[in-house]
Amino acid sequence: MGEDPHIATLTGLLSERARKSPDREFLRFGEESWTFAEIEAWTSRLAHRLIEVDGVRTGDRVAIMLPNIVHWPVVWLAALKAGAVVVPVNSSYQRADLTFLLRDSGARVVFTDDERAGLLKEVTDAERDLADLRVVDVAADGSAPFPATAPPLRVTAGTLANLQYTSGTTGFPKACMLTHDYWVRLGWTCAGVTGLGAEDVLLTAQPFSYMDPQWNTALALTIGAPLVVLPRFSASGFFADVRRHRATFFYVLGSMPTLLFKQPPSADDLDNDLRLVLCSGIPVGIHAQLEERWGAPWREIYGMTESGVDLFAPVDDVRAVGTGSLGQPVPTKQVRVVDSQGADLSDGAPGELVVSGKPMMRGYWNRPEDTARVLRSGGPPGNEGVAAGGGWLHTGDVVVRRPDGGLQLVGRIKDMVRRGGENIASAEVEAALERDDAVMATAVVAEPDDTLGEEVKAFVQLVPGVAADRSTAERIVDRAGRQLARFKVPRYVEFVADFPRTPSARVSKPALRTRAANEPGVTYDLGSRGRTGGASAVPAEGRLGVDVVRDVAVLTLRRPEKLNAMDVATRLQLARTVREFGTGADVRGIVLTGTGRAFSSGEDLEAAPTSYAQVRAAVESFHDITRAVVETRVPVVAAVNGLAVGGASEITLCCDARIGTPAAEYYQPENGRGITISNASSLLLTRLVRNHATRMVLGSPRIGAEEARRIGLLDEIVAPEELLERAVDLVVEWTPENNTTALHLALLRPRPDEIEQAFAREDAAAQQAWESGVFSAGIEGFWNAKGAGEQRRDARTTEETWT
Repeated sequence: MGEDPHIATLTGLLSERARKSPDREFLRFGEESWTFAEIEAWTSRLAHRLIEVDGVRTGDRVAIMLPNIVHWPVVWLAALKAGAVVVPVNSSYQRADLTFLLRDSGARVVFTDDERAGLLKEVTDAERDLADLRVVDVAADGSAPFPATAPPLRVTAGTLANLQYTSGTTGFPKACMLTHDYWVRLGWTCAGVTGLGAEDVLLTAQPFSYMDPQWNTALALTIGAPLVVLPRFSASGFFADVRRHRATFFYVLGSMPTLLFKQPPSADDLDNDLRLVLCSGIPVGIHAQLEERWGAPWREIYGMTESGVDLFAPVDDVRAVGTGSLGQPVPTKQVRVVDSQGADLSDGAPGELVVSGKPMMRGYWNRPEDTARVLRSGGPPGNEGVAAGGGWLHTGDVVVRRPDGGLQLVGRIKDMVRRGGENIASAEVEAALERDDAVMATAVVAEPDDTLGEEVKAFVQLVPGVAADRSTAERIVDRAGRQLARFKVPRYVEFVADFPRTPSARVSKPALRTRAANEPGVTYDLGSRGRTGGASAVPAEGRLGVDVVRDVAVLTLRRPEKLNAMDVATRLQLARTVREFGTGADVRGIVLTGTGRAFSSGEDLEAAPTSYAQVRAAVESFHDITRAVVETRVPVVAAVNGLAVGGASEITLCCDARIGTPAAEYYQPENGRGITISNASSLLLTRLVRNHATRMVLGSPRIGAEEARRIGLLDEIVAPEELLERAVDLVVEWTPENNTTALHLALLRPRPDEIEQAFAREDAAAQQAWESGVFSAGIEGFWNAKGAGEQRRDARTTEETWT
């Protein structure tokens, strides 16, 4: 593979095959087949026609808009013999896409069939600058009278062969300029990867306008083997075709492996001649089962339209099965993993994959700025400008380098969900969801979220017979949650009957988003994630949100319309959740915060105790939060986003640090309301603010952020948009690898016996307040004052309305 190919052009390969093995089968479409000699003669005659009838000259563009019929590769090879540059056109394009491609490429001739001729006439009639475009119907290509020997034109390795348009998922499609060397070297390298030979049978089902059947053609020319071309990909009938044609090799990508695997098992599954399957994106969870079911190795091969083939997993490397490894660079390629500034990253650090070497596109047609953006010069010392065109190709794929030197795909830079500061690769979540037997296919996208920026939404296509209801959504997400970090688990699920797809069987997410916006379906909001594998930590209507950001649990009180007031059930839930994460088994720390403009208003006075038993339950629930926090083996940080009242402000005192926004405000009105402090504030408050504790408890002043920082209630003040990120940063900073954080926390925090002694004093004070009637009078006074305030507001509103 490290050597240069023996023959430099595609047309030269065809000529050599026709000379050495003229009667060997080359192309098979349905029940018809053509030998190398037949295709050599046909393409030569058609090349003459292009030159003599259509006036094609070297460098002119010839477009092909055809489905998977034999005329596609015949026109391709004929146009190359005529010195032309081929422009593959998706056969399903409609007027706007077609007009753009023809105009952008400057095509002079287009080959099509009767089904698409009417559309092309509409375009040429309506677009003045395309009026001279020649349209040729392949049913009568007019090649018969011409010589069966190739025109005497000089075609070299560097001669441009294709303008291969990318999918255009972001903006208009761009055309990669691909030379003969690109295609020949791609076939040469794939032959070396696979070890295939003349006795093999290749099979492809993707549209010929896409890369895969074209490089399969180059591979067939390289090894002298036949290529079987199916009309289209059909998961239900694919392996029947594999058996019928006795195929020994095929290539699939995207959702194809999952769609094949989801077909009902058959007694005929092992009745095939397969020797090898290459795939881009083998689902990790079913990799071994794919091999077992069909009795052949499946190996990763990685590349792009811009670069051909870059990485592969060797056929004999059985250790790679189920690891997600993309393999190693081919001998003619160099790869790096870099950060956003282009600096090389260490093993295990996610970064962008950049590639240099051969094959490589010459650049984007008529787009020098786009070319300069993705093919950049530079690199580590000694490697500058090693790529064709003098640059490193920036793939846009995020990878990590494994300890064995292989690379593992994390996701696309642009196909990511940024959730609360975490980057989540859609592909990883999709793979986890698709391991479920009930799931046919998925597509994961970002859903805007006021708190976290973006949330994870999964569109899910179920296998027939599975109910598309909430319980199914919860079960699927529950199972996926056992394989994913908590912050990656989808919050939203929408079931769909099918997906809009590109001709290469990839889900078209832009089309999916457009369809969802125009025809919205039922979306199940499963709430924030709790423990791994749990569909939800609390019901969707619950008052405690649970998230994991960079391995830090973020617990959010979420009752903003009531200033995040906490009833007993919420407090007990908070204590349980702190204990769950506090072991350090799943996260490195905990952050407590609230939604809206308040951290929390503390005790929910709408559910105030009406008996001493209820008082004891209320007080004990606050005690339990204190115990849970101080018993954790991980740091706990309070992110005080606004008002912290009473018991809520006391909860922050239990934390190892308190970070606030300028809106942070502490207020402890218990004394004025006849309520006692309830969760060791008597101990913790004096430890923090010393002589300020008395005036805070007895005088009940409101303490703003700046004063809170001055006296020690807050450790620092940050902008609201930076609060959670800074709190998470602090936890990460305090928990380095191989740390002794848990030991230090046990030494720095109050001793359990000290806290229990404080609890005993507070319990006695609470009982006295209740028995004296002060407690009830304080609550009643609160509601009387609140009611009078509401009456005054109502009166003002009435007066303003009449005015």
